[in-house]
Order: sequence, then C-alpha cells, then structure tokens
Amino acid sequence: MISEETAQKLQQLLASQPTYKPNQAVQAALKDINVSCFVGATCVGKTTLMDALVAYRPQYYGKTRNFTSRPPRADDDPKRYYYYEHSDAGLAPVFARIAQHENLQHNINPYNLTVYGSELADYPHPMNVGDIFSSSIDGFRQLGFGTLHVFSVVTDPDAWRTRLEQRFPSGHPQLHARLEEAVASLTWSLTQTAQDHAWVINPPNDIQAAVTAVDAIIRGENASNQAEAQNLATACLEQAKKLLNDTTPYV
Repeated sequence: MISEETAQKLQQLLASQPTYKPNQAVQAALKDINVSCFVGATCVGKTTLMDALVAYRPQYYGKTRNFTSRPPRADDDPKRYYYYEHSDAGLAPVFARIAQHENLQHNINPYNLTVYGSELADYPHPMNVGDIFSSSIDGFRQLGFGTLHVFSVVTDPDAWRTRLEQRFPSGHPQLHARLEEAVASLTWSLTQTAQDHAWVINPPNDIQAAVTAVDAIIRGENASNQAEAQNLATACLEQAKKLLNDTTPYV
C-alpha cells in the first residue's frame, strides 16, 4: 500500500513523464544506444514477438531490463525485471534517482500507478527491444538514442479477444484496466505519422512472419502491409471499446 502523498507524487511524475530528461552524463551516452519499442494492447503478443526476435538474431537483438514496482508474475523473465516494493519505503530510492535525473526513463502505469523504468546499464545490446506504454513514447523520442524504432503490434481481432478472455476472464480484477489500456494504446497508434513508427502484424500461429517484418524494417527496408495493419487495429479498437462498455471497474 502507498500513502496519499506517494500517490500524488506518482500522479505528478505521470504528468511530467513526457518531458523528463536524464542528466547530461546519461544523455551523452545515449547516442550509442539503439532501441526498438513495441506498443500494443495487452495479449496482442508483444512479449512473444520480442522473444522470437531475440532467438532469430541473438547476437544483435536483446531485451532491455526494467525495474518495476508491480508484483512479480509467474511468467516473468528473471533476466528482464528487477523489483521495488510498491510502498512508500520501496519507492523512495526510485524517487531519489528520478529527482537526480539518473534514470534513463520511467513509466507510470496510469491505471494502477505502478512504476516501470530503466537505467543505462539495462540497454547493453546492439539493438535493445522492449515493450513500452504508448504514453511514454513521446518521452523516448526526446532522449536522443542513436536509433529509435517504434512498432505498433496488431493481430486478428477475434484471436486477440480469445487471448484476452483466456488471460483475463469475466470478473477478473484487471480486466477493466487492461481494456482501458488497450483502447488508449490502439487510439494512440492510429494517430501516428512519425517516420520512426511502423505497424507490424502478428498473425495467429505465425510469429515468424512478424519477426521477419520487424527485422526487415530495422535493416532499412520499407514497411509493408501498413494499411492492412491499420484496418486490423481499427477492428481491435472497436472490439476493445465494446468489451470495455460491458465491464465495470474492479473495486
């Protein structure tokens, strides 16, 4: 549990998140770091895609490490996450690093105020891959990475709904928040026009197709199937909005 004071501090950090910049020493090192960010609704297959990408070219791709204040999950990769307790005392060192601008970045989950973030040492690969909240991408774009790619991941809307219902069945305490997150993420992706952004389709039962598409873009080839991906995203957004209207926030 966190106090009202800590909750207010997290809300302030969330509001200022897009304009956060690390200190000069950290910024100077960023020009040598390359990052590919994956944005998308929960259960769209971002983690599966990143794992497959690393397996495809392990000498080049590697997942970023992140700290988080959310509780560990059974399927967490221990090489990827390190944890701070989501409490006043547990978050104190995180707040101290943010105050000194020592973190590379931080992300506050707007739905439950859990904290994610990373430091320079968490980006050791030639191409670092990570899943990022859509609300954090503007901040990433200001950091000055050597290379930055932003991928919006989509899949077939019926396949997405099936995965969602399997992981977050009706009545699940996280379902409403996850649907809110999905609506926000898809809405954000559908507004993107920046050159660093591309869509990638993660077809059901064909992860290699998504891997090949991502790798081709990172190698400098033109993105393909962008209109099809946007149509899938629009359909997923309609699905997410309908499901959201049929659920109530968990109390």
